[in-house]
Order: sequence, then structure tokens, then C-alpha cells
Amino acid sequence: MQGNALCLMLTVTCGLSYLLYGYDQGFMSGVLIANGFLRTMGYPSTFMQGLVTSIYEIGCFAGCISSMSFTERLGRKKPIFIGTILVIIGAVLQTTSYSLAQFFVGRVVAGLGTGLNTSLIPVWQAETLPASKRERFGTIQYLLVCTGASISYWMNYALSFAGGELEWRFPIAAQIIFALLLLAFLPFMPESPRWLMVHQHPDQALAVLMKMHGTSDAQDNEVQLEVSLINQAIELEDLAGANNWRNLFTNRKDTQNLRRLMLGWWLMAMVMLSGVCSIGYYISYLFETSVGLSHELSLLLSGFNGLWYLVSAILPFFVMRYIGKRWCLIIGAFGMGCCFLTMALTIRNGGYAASMICVIAFFLYYTFFALGYLAVPWLYCAEIMPLHLRAKGNAITTSSNWIWNFITVMITPSTMGTQGWKGYLVFTVFNFTFIPFIYFFYPETSGRRLEEIDAIFYKTSPIVAGTQWAKRGNFDAGVLGRVLAEKLDEEPTKGITEHVSKVE
Repeated sequence: MQGNALCLMLTVTCGLSYLLYGYDQGFMSGVLIANGFLRTMGYPSTFMQGLVTSIYEIGCFAGCISSMSFTERLGRKKPIFIGTILVIIGAVLQTTSYSLAQFFVGRVVAGLGTGLNTSLIPVWQAETLPASKRERFGTIQYLLVCTGASISYWMNYALSFAGGELEWRFPIAAQIIFALLLLAFLPFMPESPRWLMVHQHPDQALAVLMKMHGTSDAQDNEVQLEVSLINQAIELEDLAGANNWRNLFTNRKDTQNLRRLMLGWWLMAMVMLSGVCSIGYYISYLFETSVGLSHELSLLLSGFNGLWYLVSAILPFFVMRYIGKRWCLIIGAFGMGCCFLTMALTIRNGGYAASMICVIAFFLYYTFFALGYLAVPWLYCAEIMPLHLRAKGNAITTSSNWIWNFITVMITPSTMGTQGWKGYLVFTVFNFTFIPFIYFFYPETSGRRLEEIDAIFYKTSPIVAGTQWAKRGNFDAGVLGRVLAEKLDEEPTKGITEHVSKVE
């Protein structure tokens, strides 16, 4: 395979890991209200239900942090293989559990694998896909998050009629199928060409770039330009001494690694503070306890909600290329804030008509989340990191996702149970607060090569509102060459100059 076929297959392979993540959100929503599970586990309290669900995120957090210590040596593919094996072991432990203790262990082990995978997969995809295809194929990948959630919601509904042990054990075991598919596809996928270049395998890197661009000509203009830009980025980072992980926490004017790290860390925090996992993990529970619907209707609406989420996830594919990532984030935050405000007011009202409006708000929430916060943060965090430190930096930013995931999932049952409609106002405030932060501090990266994104952080201000960095497509593609020339006290290469003329 090569060209679009290889890009699509790589996207599906990466997406299978996110399908597992979405599937976990969905099946726990049904497991927590399954009588067989509650009976087997001794009818745990709402606190224990929150803990047994959210402990998965602690495992994910540990998987992200641990990846910093060894993944750069192994490449991008081998750690993902290790992570997927851990997911399978964790699924087996959960499926065979007859006590909360074993279920806890299974959740943590599965979380370790998912954390490891999600810290590397965005890096692998961002470094391997051509810039012109990164957004389009990246958004397709995250459709599989919604696919996983939708599959699990409908499986929960179907198995609710079976009852007993089958109702909750089978949905847990079914995730092993998706993990095995990921293991089957992984050996046939290419290694990251940028990792190969950094680790002195230029011939292999060139071969991968040719395949990804769909050409057999090593002198192809796009391939040679990408090779040139990667080499320039490597040289610049070597001159700046930016290949030590401690440099992630420094903010030199010519690299601004700490600024990049903070942008990614807080963006991942926004994903969780938007309330997505509070709804994703507990939607059946919230329909039943907050909105007051019956058990069967709650499960049925959860299934339709999963389908709506899946349809909504198509939006970024069509929208992102026209408005860019920044406006996807801003519009998404505004819409989610309005949805949570509607949920709070209608739950406070408590009437039949208000309940119907509340259900609609739950559905619309996923539309706005899919537009701005489903795919964009994962792509964005990998894009803005420097080449030598991309795996380590992305591990730290992804760990933010998991630690805030743990906090929000842990507090949701007790918060919504004790505070009622007021609990929804917490996420209302968070979502509206995101808007000015995105507008002022987050540059646009859509359509730019990873090495061109480095130019955004070369002696620039952290406030990007009103500058060329806030606008899609308005950038100087040759700035990286001139920066290198400035450092080496020589002129930019002819090839880069010619490319700038073509872009202009």
C-alpha cells in the first residue's frame, strides 16, 4: 500500500486504540446499573462506583508518565504493541472478576495500556501523515472513539434483556476483539519517518515518506522538501540543545518548549473539564437519576445518543479545513456551555416538557464536543511539540487528559447526586471560560508541516490574537530556513526559497 490507501490504513490502526477508549466509556455506563454486577460486587456505594470507574484513568495516567522513560528508544510501533497486550490482560481480569479488588486491578492494568497507546498514537500519526492529509485523516480516526461508545451503548441495551452475569461480563470481554485487530494490523504499518531520521535511519525514512506521498520517485518535490525541513528541524534543535527532556521545562526564546507544553497540558485539561466523560461514563445513570427516566428508556436513549455522537463526529472532517482548529475549539466550547446551562435549568424545572428539552441538550452537547474537542486536542498537542521531545512532551500533555478524567469521573456520581441541577452549572462555567483562553493564547496549526509549526514558537509572543499565527494559511513557509541561516550565518537554501515563492 501507498498514498491514500496507506494513510487510511494507518488511520484505522491508530483509531482502533481510540475505539477501545470510547468503548470503555460506553460499557461502564451500562455495567454500573446492571443488577448482576451490583449483586456480584456487593452493591457498592456511589463513591465506590465513581472510584471503580475512574481508577481506569489513574492507570492511564501512569501509562503516559511511564512512557517517557523508554518509548523514544523503541520507536512508535513497539510501545503500542506493549500497550495493547496490557489492555487485553486488563480486560481478562475484569471479565473474570468476582470481587471489587480484582475488578480494580483489571481496570488499572487496562488503563496502563490505554495510557501508553494514547501518548504515542497521536505522535506516530502526526509524524507519519503528510501535512496536507493530517487533519482529514486525523478526524476520521476519532470517529472510531464514537463508534466504540455507540457499539457499547447498544450492546448494553441488548444484553439488559438477558440479565444475570452475561449482561455485564460479555461487554467487558468484547473489547478483546478490537485489541486483537489492532495487533493484527500493527506489523504492516510504517514506522515514523521523523523518528527514523532522528535515530540515523535516513534511507528507511525516505522510503516511508515516498510511500506516504504515494510516489516511487525519491526526487519528488514534496518528498525532498519534507526531508529538507526535517533535517533543518533536527539541526536547529541540536544547535539549541533541545534534545534533553529537561528542556521541556525551559522557555528559551528560540524554542519556547515550556510554552508549548503548557498549551498542550491545558488543552487536554479542557477536554475533560468540558464534562465529556461525566456524560460519557454515566449517561444512562444521569438519564435515570437526574432526568427521571425509566431504566429501559435510559439505556435506549444512551444507544441513540451514541449514534448521534457518531454522526456528529463527521463534522470536523468537513469543517476544520475551512475554519481551522482554533475556531472549532471556540465554537465547541460555546455550544457545550449552552447545553450544560440548558440541562441545569430543565432539571431544576423537573416537568415533562423540560425533561424532553434536557434530553435534546444531552444530544446537542455531543455535536459541539465532536466539532471542537474530540479530534482537535489530540492532533494539536502532537503538532506543537519539538521533534526531539515530541514523544516525551505528548506523554505529559496526555497525562493531563487522564488525571482530569479521573477527577471528573470520580466526582460525578456524588456531585450530581447531592447537588442536583447545580452540578451541571460547574461544567457550564468551565466551558464558557475556555473561549478567551483559546482566542488569546492558542495559535492556528491547520495545514502546516510540523517543522513549519516550529516557526510559531521562534521568538514570538504568547498572545497570538490578531497576529498571523491566529489565521489559517497566513504564514511564511520559509521562516524555518531563515532561522537556520541566521544561526549558521548563511543564506537559506535555493529549494526553500523556491518553495516560498510557490506558496506565496
